[in-house]
Amino acid sequence: MRVTQVAHVYHPSFGGIENYVHRLNTSLRADGHDARTVTTDASLSPDSPVAPDPHAVYCKTSFSVVRNPFSLELFNRLRADRSDVYHLHSPWFFPSLEAVAALPREAPVVMTIHGVHTPTTTLLSKALSVGYRPVAQGILDRVDRIVLLGEAERRRLTDRFRVRPDQVAVVPNGIQPEAYDVPDETVAAFRGRYGIDPETPTLLFVGRLVDVKRPELLIDAVTDYLPGEELQVLVVGKGDPEYVGSLVARADARVRFLSNLEFAELKAAYHASDVFFSLGTSEGLSTVLLEAMNARLPVVTTPAGANADVVSDPENGRVLPMDATTADVAGAIRSILADEDERQAMGERNRDLVRSEYAWDRVYGGIRDVYEDVTGRTR
Repeated sequence: MRVTQVAHVYHPSFGGIENYVHRLNTSLRADGHDARTVTTDASLSPDSPVAPDPHAVYCKTSFSVVRNPFSLELFNRLRADRSDVYHLHSPWFFPSLEAVAALPREAPVVMTIHGVHTPTTTLLSKALSVGYRPVAQGILDRVDRIVLLGEAERRRLTDRFRVRPDQVAVVPNGIQPEAYDVPDETVAAFRGRYGIDPETPTLLFVGRLVDVKRPELLIDAVTDYLPGEELQVLVVGKGDPEYVGSLVARADARVRFLSNLEFAELKAAYHASDVFFSLGTSEGLSTVLLEAMNARLPVVTTPAGANADVVSDPENGRVLPMDATTADVAGAIRSILADEDERQAMGERNRDLVRSEYAWDRVYGGIRDVYEDVTGRTR
């Protein structure tokens, strides 16, 4: 089977969608299929330590709107393409619209929606969201199967758009748990390199440093509500220099900002920490949340995307309101750190849950079933 995935960005860019598409391509090729990605050159960065994927086609970006690339070359390539199934990623990106316009009506099309809710933080983004909604509906009308990452996402989609019940399949995100295990000496070396005291509770944020991820909630909770507590905070990620500068300005000496970590160091960061924070307002099912749970970390999160489908409060951590305040975050920190035995029990439950329900092989099986359903092919 020849599978073409269409994404607005892809490796060597790093993010949740990029990693999802890469994992799926890797599994398809290991399963004997011909898998590739058609994306835009917005994926490329001259300072990236990772080489472009040889199985990807990077099309020239014609223009961008709010960092959303449109590519005439991508449209033309898809119009000339002949694959057995096309897999798009969310209706909010121009490449999905281009694919729907370019592909023949009979071409089987699957779409994974990586977050039904889209952030509208400015007047421009709100206007674009309202104006784009009929376009998104047209894209959804065209695709044969819509893959959602959890039942909460199914409810959000059916509340906002017309979709047929048989059009929707719920297949969560997943990770390869064994890939995130590291030896104790690697964790010790990471602590030594960055001056992390193993006896002091360590709070961890991993993700893009952008406003919709709200890393400032964690920083402000520690600096404003827990000023006398012995804590360490690791903020791992990159973002716009002006926004990152605003985060640094509001942090105290207990907060450390780390960027450009190698994969081995990122894995060690999870295992060197005690509590993980995912406080965004716009998610699908956060990969970093699953990575942290696999590393036996209790998590503090919001019901964004499918996160609350995974995290039960208080068994796995704390699920705060979508409009959580810094006081809410500080309260969650206090309650989790107050009981070490229960914190460790949460971590064990989280690791068991990820390995039983959110291992990538299980996820891939669900996606492969969707492909077989829309193409009429069986193994």
